[in-house]
Amino acid sequence: MALGVLFIEAARVGAQLPEDLRPSCWPELERDLRTQAMMGSRSAVLLDDFAVEQRQALLSWVVEAARRIEDRGGVSRDEVSSWYELEESATSFLRGAEHIAAAPLVELAQALVDLAAGTLSPAPAECCWYYGTPEGRVVQGE
Repeated sequence: MALGVLFIEAARVGAQLPEDLRPSCWPELERDLRTQAMMGSRSAVLLDDFAVEQRQALLSWVVEAARRIEDRGGVSRDEVSSWYELEESATSFLRGAEHIAAAPLVELAQALVDLAAGTLSPAPAECCWYYGTPEGRVVQGE
């Protein structure tokens, strides 16, 4: 859900750019962001599959999306229910949540940037990080 919220907002960042400032990969990247948003936690986002231009655009838009969400104080179910991109109800998309706090989304955005840069701190042995939960980053596998 958190990744979906972040990616829908990132697609909106790209869509709001003047056409002459959008990268040539815009149509494909917009489609990928919206597809990933709908798939949510049912798939992995493989940053290595993106060309350099796509990865740079994606990450800059994700950072801007997180900033916008933080400025709004998070995302409410009422806001999500107005998103034309959704193929399901806001309640279903948000898994029953009334409000998504900004902090876990900002943390998730930073983790994506760090992952792409190779600077994401390693999880404890035989565990992995799980980002975007209401509590923020948690360790999975302990």
